[in-house]
Amino acid sequence: MVPNSIDLFICGGGVVGLSIAWQASRIGWKVVVADARKIGMGASWAGAGILPPAASISIEDPLEKLRALSNGLHPKWARELKSATEIDNGFSECGGIYLARSNGELATLMAQQSWWTEFSIPFERLKDAKAVHRIVPDVGLMSRLQAAWFLPTESQLRNPRHLQALKSVCESNGVHFLEDTSILDWEFAKDHLAGVITSAGRFQADRYIVTAGAWSQKLLQPLHAQTGVMPVRGQMILYKLPSRRWSPILNEGHRYLVPRDDGHVLAGSCEEEVGFLETTTDEMIDQLHRWAVGVAPVLDSAERVRTWAGLRPGSFDSLPYLGKIPRWDNAFVATGHYRSGLQLSTGTAQVMLELMSGSPTTIDLHPFQVARGQAFGNR
Repeated sequence: MVPNSIDLFICGGGVVGLSIAWQASRIGWKVVVADARKIGMGASWAGAGILPPAASISIEDPLEKLRALSNGLHPKWARELKSATEIDNGFSECGGIYLARSNGELATLMAQQSWWTEFSIPFERLKDAKAVHRIVPDVGLMSRLQAAWFLPTESQLRNPRHLQALKSVCESNGVHFLEDTSILDWEFAKDHLAGVITSAGRFQADRYIVTAGAWSQKLLQPLHAQTGVMPVRGQMILYKLPSRRWSPILNEGHRYLVPRDDGHVLAGSCEEEVGFLETTTDEMIDQLHRWAVGVAPVLDSAERVRTWAGLRPGSFDSLPYLGKIPRWDNAFVATGHYRSGLQLSTGTAQVMLELMSGSPTTIDLHPFQVARGQAFGNR
């Protein structure tokens, strides 16, 4: 039953919305989460669950500050979620190998090496193919390998299990879910939102936050908030091997192979600006398969379990939007995390709860302010 008094109404039930809902419910807030589909079945579910390493020293870059905060919280959250729900989200520090076969990939990773060094992210330069094979015997294509790096602190979690655990703990804490529920309109009263009109009825809350990923701009438009958040499609293949054959995530450019502990392997991804089309294409799935088999030939004989696509929320400057929505004193937004929604969800939940509670935020949110989107809207 929907509570009579709602402290926080969340528009979007992906990993960011669920993470905020959990943290809000822990401090006693009455929370409602509405989503146009089933809870946790958008881009958060569709991703691979990769948690790239973060800086281990004090830094100024705002996105890296958020990444470092988030990465520090993930192990703690995994333990707490398992304790509360008995669901293991599969968090593990499995390591990651970054491969360079082209001159462009080599140049990018050389620049990354400087970044890793500056921010004390541990890495090992793998000098030749034999060094890579010692870690991952199943890797192919080594005749074209120019260089490779091993990052031992790269981690992963199984995002469907993580979402399941978040939903379960939220339900235990009294969070109310409105699934298959669309946001239709807002009600205004001077400088604050007086209510939200949904396909399930009207609701009134003390605070409202938009966490609808790629669909956020549609909800923000009536609030006169321009972000430029846009959908960017990614496509995925899930393979099944009889058992786990290697541990580290294999990365090449924006593509990756993520091995799970039960023999499943995720292959992704791509970046396609095709609007809100969430379907796979034979051409891209074929490209991904050929790339995956080229990296790990053992996948050529693996069972192909399924394929799918998801829509990431991209922003024009690669930073998420975190903060209060201009003009409205009780309206907030947390969206535009692009490929890092799962990774940044923990830190995002913490700073947004701090902001909405009127407390000082752990990191400065000025670089993530919604108002910067006006520059995109005026171009």
